[in-house]
Amino acid sequence: MDNATTKVLLVEDDEDDYIITSNLFRDIQEKKFEVEWIRNYDNALEIMSKNQHDVYLVDFRLGIKNGVELLEQATADGCKAPIILLTGQGDSRSDVAAMKAGAADYLIKGQIDATGLERAISHAIERTHTFEKLRQALQENSRLASAIANITTGVVITDPKQPNNPIIFANPGFTAVTGYTQEEVLGSNCRFLQGKETDVTTLQQLREAIAQACPHTCVLLNYRKDGTPFWNELSVNPVFDSQGELTYFVGLQTDVSDRKQSEAALRESEERYALAVRGANDGIWDWNLKTSEIYFSPRWKSMLGYLDEEITNQLDEWFERVHPEDLDWVKVKIAAHLDGLTPHFENEHQMLHRDGTYRWMLSRGLAVRDAKGKATRIAGSQTDITTHKQAEEQLLHDAFYDALTGLPNRALLTDRLKQVVQMAKRDSSYQFAVLFIDVDRFKVINDSLGHMLGDELLMAIAQRLCDCLRPTDTVARLGGDEFVILLEDINDVNSVTTIADRVQQELTLPFSLNGHEVFTSASIGIALSETGYELPEDLLRDADTAMYRAKAQGRARYEIFNTGMHVRALALLHLETDLRRAIAADQLTGDRQEFQLYYQPIVSLKTRCVVGFEALLRWQHPTRGFISPIEFIPIAEETGLIIPIGDWVLREACRQMQVWHAEFPMKLPLSLSVNLSSKQFTPRLIRQIERVLQDTHLDTRSLRLEITESALMENLESAADLLAQVRSLGIQLSMDDFGTGYSSLSYLHRFPIDTLKIDRSFIKKVDADGEQLAIVRTIITLAWNLGMDVVAEGVETLKQLAQLRSLKCEYGQGYLFSKPLDSQAAERVIAAQSQLGIGITNLGQDTSHCNL
Repeated sequence: MDNATTKVLLVEDDEDDYIITSNLFRDIQEKKFEVEWIRNYDNALEIMSKNQHDVYLVDFRLGIKNGVELLEQATADGCKAPIILLTGQGDSRSDVAAMKAGAADYLIKGQIDATGLERAISHAIERTHTFEKLRQALQENSRLASAIANITTGVVITDPKQPNNPIIFANPGFTAVTGYTQEEVLGSNCRFLQGKETDVTTLQQLREAIAQACPHTCVLLNYRKDGTPFWNELSVNPVFDSQGELTYFVGLQTDVSDRKQSEAALRESEERYALAVRGANDGIWDWNLKTSEIYFSPRWKSMLGYLDEEITNQLDEWFERVHPEDLDWVKVKIAAHLDGLTPHFENEHQMLHRDGTYRWMLSRGLAVRDAKGKATRIAGSQTDITTHKQAEEQLLHDAFYDALTGLPNRALLTDRLKQVVQMAKRDSSYQFAVLFIDVDRFKVINDSLGHMLGDELLMAIAQRLCDCLRPTDTVARLGGDEFVILLEDINDVNSVTTIADRVQQELTLPFSLNGHEVFTSASIGIALSETGYELPEDLLRDADTAMYRAKAQGRARYEIFNTGMHVRALALLHLETDLRRAIAADQLTGDRQEFQLYYQPIVSLKTRCVVGFEALLRWQHPTRGFISPIEFIPIAEETGLIIPIGDWVLREACRQMQVWHAEFPMKLPLSLSVNLSSKQFTPRLIRQIERVLQDTHLDTRSLRLEITESALMENLESAADLLAQVRSLGIQLSMDDFGTGYSSLSYLHRFPIDTLKIDRSFIKKVDADGEQLAIVRTIITLAWNLGMDVVAEGVETLKQLAQLRSLKCEYGQGYLFSKPLDSQAAERVIAAQSQLGIGITNLGQDTSHCNL
């Protein structure tokens, strides 16, 4: 640079950074530089477009905009002088962005001194002058410029004498390929065309050639301005002057993407062909029928565990290794093809491996024939299909055997049932039997101990069942906890029941499962062949029906099917269908509803006044008439229909009681008892109760919920939690049928129970059986000690009433007082008691006129 003053425009929004940069200029020589300072983007852009300065120093950060944006806009507006970007810290992404935008250089604040700043400015100005001279030279040599401009190959000329080897010329062919304009690339290094997918090794070789000023040609992945990749075949050639000094690099760039795609497609096709050959022709064999010699490829031999030199070219090497059961068939199929009877040879057979095992092979072959059609040679392939065969066998096994226990499944059992049915048809003396087994209480065990231990229990049960049988018998698992035993060629029914007894005995023995001792039992249904079955499905159906009969009779027993069971099963099916129809929305809420609630009075034994009612469900069938709850409630519980039925009972009972409270106000309103099924005893119950009470406006203190002790004992912890939630709503709780089935005395204190209801079975003989009297006395005493009320169910005689009074039992219900009443009759009872002025507060007075 000469001694003329260089005009510098410094675009910097930070005053401290401006002072630091100004001091650097002062350290150079003050008279050489005239520095003008601009703070903001807009003023800088206006001044730079006027081209009044020799160089521009632009800060990378300019408020909401940056120096790269200013550089691009100023260049677009006609700025000719070089632009150097300044940044506070090194950033490769910013460096690349600056170079792509056309920055003459990129300097980091704090890492430049006065000498470095002067050098950067001098080089930037010199490069700009060089570019201008080159453009003038090209314009003067119009023939050369025209030739370079018109060729389709991209041409770039770079200046290695300048830092960063910048582009000083790019022809239209280059801009057409890359999408960049000449203004955008001039002054930039060609590396802006590179990207993350560009091969590092290829780049390193290119850079080494440039560093050594050697010609170099390579193909590398570049990127256009819009970001799309293309394959660039680049030829770089150095240009030296007359003194041998390197002056330029000339680069020729050609888009060879189509060629690369063709090469890739060809390579893929070749690889696909090689894979196809290897896959279809694992081992190759070629048999010369004239010489009887046969060629085996190395792969053919290795499939059998041998090296190439360990098997000769004799035909016996093949046939002697074929499994004896398959050899004849192999020879027959080869001969059929050689005789022209089949279009090709193909066979699956087993071959002896070196390790002594047999492997499944698929062998294919095709004969070569002479002009007369006679086969002269046959060649083909051999594929190891052992894995495929094993998979087929496994699939076949899985199709007919249970995955958990390994027992035959329903499909295989059905097939064997078909066989024995046909045998019984052919031989009238042949008898068989089917035992349908269901594990009692398996769901409780599975839910309490977990599914893994549940599976272990099923496997242990399967083993015990197998131990009970003869080798000719079949035990199958249908799924869940259901097993079926097929007893073949039996003598009589006694031999069947003996097996059933043996199964029962085995399954009652404890199972040890991961530290848990588990007890179980089984309900068994038996179907005998003497019934004359045609279909396996009928056998299973009848055995299943008998099994359910065994469960209904108390479980842990067996029942032999008879036709009456089938009639009953059909009747239950029809009953379930009618039950579903009855609980449909239009039946429950319409005028023709089949369900009705009856109300049985609960009476104070001291005053014989009504203190409440128990709501009881009745079903008036449109064709069968009245159906007892004893008949339809078990079906409703088994099918889950008890949930919508129970919801309706609770809502209708609460609605009716609220109507009576409004019509017959009392100081202490009548209470309402509603029975709950164990199926309803879930967290859902709380939400349902809250909705019903909210909709009916019934006072929670008037509602009593009754649940049997057996339902509570199924899960003590969850039952206690749920009862506590119900009790927190202000609802009273009664334990129904207390004293039957379970011994809950030791757990009673854990439940927030208000009332114990003594089961009618104890009350029935309380006036005649001393043992029953002692039980009732114990229950009443227990209730007193726990602060509970007592209601005696099924009071039917005056003697029973007198005995209960002598035991100081407080309340009772039964036919002695009243049978269950429809809503109109119950309302008349309430009205009569209300008119006489007798309420709950009169219990201590002589109220004989309250007698019902």
